[in-house]
Amino acid sequence: MLRAEETPLIGRAADLAVLSKSLDEAAKGAGHTVFVVGEGGIGKTRLAAALAERARKKGWTVVNGRAYPVETGVPYAVFSDALGPVLRAMDPSQLSILTRGGAAEFAQMFPNLPASPERTRQSTGADPAEIKARLLWSFTQFLGRLATKQPLFILLENLQWADASSLELLHFVARQIESQKLFLLCTYNDSDRDTNPVLRNTEQSLARLGGLTVHKLTPLSHADVEELVHQMFGAEKGTTGHFTSLLYGWTRGNPFFIEETLKALVESHTLSRVDSLWKGWEIDRLQLPTSIRDVLKDRVERLSLHARTRANLAAVVGTRAPYETLLKVSGLTEKDAIAALDELLGRRILEETGTVDAIRYDFTHPLLQQVIYTDLGQARARSLHGTVGDSLESLYGAAAMAHADELALHFARAHSPELARKTVLYCHAAGRAALEKYANREAANYLAIALETLDRDGSIQVGLRD
Repeated sequence: MLRAEETPLIGRAADLAVLSKSLDEAAKGAGHTVFVVGEGGIGKTRLAAALAERARKKGWTVVNGRAYPVETGVPYAVFSDALGPVLRAMDPSQLSILTRGGAAEFAQMFPNLPASPERTRQSTGADPAEIKARLLWSFTQFLGRLATKQPLFILLENLQWADASSLELLHFVARQIESQKLFLLCTYNDSDRDTNPVLRNTEQSLARLGGLTVHKLTPLSHADVEELVHQMFGAEKGTTGHFTSLLYGWTRGNPFFIEETLKALVESHTLSRVDSLWKGWEIDRLQLPTSIRDVLKDRVERLSLHARTRANLAAVVGTRAPYETLLKVSGLTEKDAIAALDELLGRRILEETGTVDAIRYDFTHPLLQQVIYTDLGQARARSLHGTVGDSLESLYGAAAMAHADELALHFARAHSPELARKTVLYCHAAGRAALEKYANREAANYLAIALETLDRDGSIQVGLRD
């Protein structure tokens, strides 16, 4: 099995072609700024690295800066991270020529550069706005001079965590490079964009000015996943069809989820090499690796209290949860409930489907629902199922029996003696409805639950026949 970093870039040929075209235009003196966006694990870093390597082979100077959540208060941190190594490697005389009197301003952005008389010049009494304007112009002109010597590729990653000053500088630079051999490639996690208002405003402003291309990455297709398994394991596609379908359904084409799941299967010896061939493709279910669980938990733990409560309830309600259902079971006012939903939609936890007359909500990824539900713990999950069951029964009123299968699921999972009668009633009704549809296995499951509940509490009288 190949390591993830050795795996060929699968399913990204079209993306790479689009970005390469912009890169070629920038090489001719038509600078470009591109934002590559997508969900966590979708492959933004991998694609950016592939384009950066292509640029490097064509003679570009490539620099890479990354924003970090613990450094959001450090001014110009992402640019300092990207350009710092280049500047420290420069001869002082060369740096002086390239900065051309802007060394004092550079001291604010790169405080760890060697000191010089020019750098230590103070701007005593100067207007802060004037100081900032000089810094923005000095840095932008420096980039232009540097790119004149050799085309400059600047990769800035994780802009969702970038400080406001870095984003302001990015906006300023992006407006000035249309005639420069400069390529700005930036990435961010789209589930976090709205948590950084400066990033959102920067993107919207540059897009309105025509100075930005936003390129959204989508998940891999089923065929891409099949090819990825083939490339990583050297397995014949005909032998992995069932496994590939299982893996695709489990990960929904997220490359990080795919690679982490495969790695976990190899480490647990579920997939193993026997006489140069990989075996174990016949498995029927997958387990959630800790690495994926940690990533998804991090997304959920940054939610507000109301949003987390709604996410918990959505995980219990299940797929395609109706708006009315979530409103009823949440116990929130409609105003607070909508605010919580807006947050979940903005953070890409839930997605909205259906029509205005039948609004539905589902998790953007099934593994999110699994992580949230598991984190509830058994006691809280049982309690919430009881709450959801009672709320839905009240919501449906006289039409409750038409939703017997849904109510049976929640009352059965509540495992509550107080709800035992409802468990038997709705399981019996759901079982009979399933028999009428010749869904015998489903009917047997419902009736088995009803009989098991009756065995636990023989005092239940619900008028069952047959």
